[in-house]
Amino acid sequence: MNEFKRCISVFTHSPFQVRLMLLNMLCDWVCGKPKQGAKTKP
Repeated sequence: MNEFKRCISVFTHSPFQVRLMLLNMLCDWVCGKPKQGAKTKP
């Protein structure tokens, strides 16, 4: 739980650009996890 609080504090104090990057990484991780077999190509 401490890690979660630390992540939230870092997220809230980080600049907008960093937030966007973190959100993109999180979305990729969340969206990419269930479909491990099917990899989407750009």
